[in-house]
Order: sequence, then structure tokens, then C-alpha cells
Amino acid sequence: MVIFKNMVLAVIGFASGTIVAGGIFAFIAVIGIVPRFAQKTGTQDKIMLYEDAIILGGILGSCESFIHYTLPIGDFFAVIIALSVGAFVGGLAVSLAEIIDVIPIFMRRTRLTKGLSIFVLALALGKMFGSLAYFMLPKFH
Repeated sequence: MVIFKNMVLAVIGFASGTIVAGGIFAFIAVIGIVPRFAQKTGTQDKIMLYEDAIILGGILGSCESFIHYTLPIGDFFAVIIALSVGAFVGGLAVSLAEIIDVIPIFMRRTRLTKGLSIFVLALALGKMFGSLAYFMLPKFH
């Protein structure tokens, strides 16, 4: 009976994870972040590589949540990976904001006509300091 229960839970967990992952990848595809990055960097011929990297990152990220492992990559490469992940998440947030036109709507509602660059810089710095506090201060999370 316990084996059957565990098998049912495993199937439900796998199915739920597959649905969530499919939704996230569909979301990334809908907002068009991969073609946008490829266009901005002039590397449209490497879109398949970018998509494969995103899928591999999703798989490794999922595995990391239940299999604890370490990669002996050193501090330098850890910083490179952290910056890459941060750039991707930032690009994802900007793409989402652009798709739903958050910034123009916010500007109209607040009647903000000057200082938009300062506003965006303040948002970015707030996100950066919040992330640093989350990861560097003990028991912050």
C-alpha cells in the first residue's frame, strides 16, 4: 500500500512539474525574449542554441531543488554565472513590462514627464540591493 501511495505521489509530482515547466516555457516564448535578445546581439542564427540553453537551465534548476550538488567552478565563474542569470531575469522582467505596457501606463497615471531614467535606475538599484541583502545577510530569507 505504501509503495502504491508513493508511486501515485511521484506521478502527480511529475505531472505537476511538467505542466508548470510547460507554462513557464510557453510564457517565455510568448513574450519573445529569445528572439529579442538574438536581435539585440545580432546572433539570430543561434536561436536554437539559446532555446536549448534555456531548457537545459530549467532541467538543471529543477534537479538542483531536490538533488544538492556543487560544481567546482571557482569564484570567478560563479560570478559570471550569477551575472548571466541576473541579466536573463532582468531581460525577462523588462520584456514582460514591455508586453503589457507597464511603463507607459505608469507614466500616464502618475503624470511623470521628466526623470524617467532616474526612476528606472532607482528600480534597478532597489532590485540589486534587495537581492544582495537576500543572499548576503544571514537569516534574511
